[in-house]
Amino acid sequence: MSRPLCSESRAPPHIAVTGGTGFIGGHLLSELLARGLAVRILTRGKVTHQSRHIKWIQGSLESDEALDELVRDATHLVHLAGRVRGNSSADFMQSNMEGTRRLLDRCRLLNQSPRLLLVSSLAAREPQLSYYAESKRMAEACLHRAHSGIEWTVFRPPAVYGPGDTEVRPLLDGASKGFLITPRQLEHRLSLIHVKDLVAAIMAWLNADTIGGELLELSDTSPDGYSWQEILEALRRHFGREVRAVRLPKRLLAAIGGVNQGLGTLFGRDSMISPGKAREFSHPNWVADSERAQGILDWRPRISLTEGLHQLD
Repeated sequence: MSRPLCSESRAPPHIAVTGGTGFIGGHLLSELLARGLAVRILTRGKVTHQSRHIKWIQGSLESDEALDELVRDATHLVHLAGRVRGNSSADFMQSNMEGTRRLLDRCRLLNQSPRLLLVSSLAAREPQLSYYAESKRMAEACLHRAHSGIEWTVFRPPAVYGPGDTEVRPLLDGASKGFLITPRQLEHRLSLIHVKDLVAAIMAWLNADTIGGELLELSDTSPDGYSWQEILEALRRHFGREVRAVRLPKRLLAAIGGVNQGLGTLFGRDSMISPGKAREFSHPNWVADSERAQGILDWRPRISLTEGLHQLD
């Protein structure tokens, strides 16, 4: 059951957002502003929009003062901020788990806590694979241990792509040149979701009367996900050329990840390709089941992989 965010029978919402300057956050912010909604956004200094509807809160998840200002009088809190690159467990835990815990601690101090949406990751389903996946699972665990007065929901999206994406886009750029890096087994399956469909799911959550204690996986219009072979075929149709699979064995991926992580630690740079990410990449099943989300939310994914690829042009 959902109602418009702004109606005569409903007080105007005050929406707080972490991660509002990121890829997903930027698309969400554009949608919120298009609806004329009041938004507070936590930022370390980068301001991406100027609008009378936005209040920028300078600070980070480590600043109690900034978090207090962010959540004060908020009706909804969308927690997008998180770390996707790092070289150690501590790198990820500090941002993803501890950041979520600190946010919850500040909400507990309020007389009326905002409804909270944690946008986690499908990787949290397999926490043993990587520091990132473990930290996301631990962030979710913080909510499970939260005070009963906090109404929370968790979204677990799969790989998110769309305009402005920097994580999936390199694979697509390679495909435009005629090659796609894949696991050795092309039959492995994964789900994808276009950023517009993810934002639409967040908007549906904002509109919902009440959704408490739910963990919801999300996906695009393909309920069974895609094999890497099907992704190859979609890319061939899209680019109108042959796209060859560069099939990397698990051991080679692990070796590349280990070298890259070592260099990242040595030179003080965050590693995207790490042994953990290699294990995630080689995992045989990243298919998300969005049936429950579609049953609870007034939401349906609209964008197929074919359409999504066209929107990247």
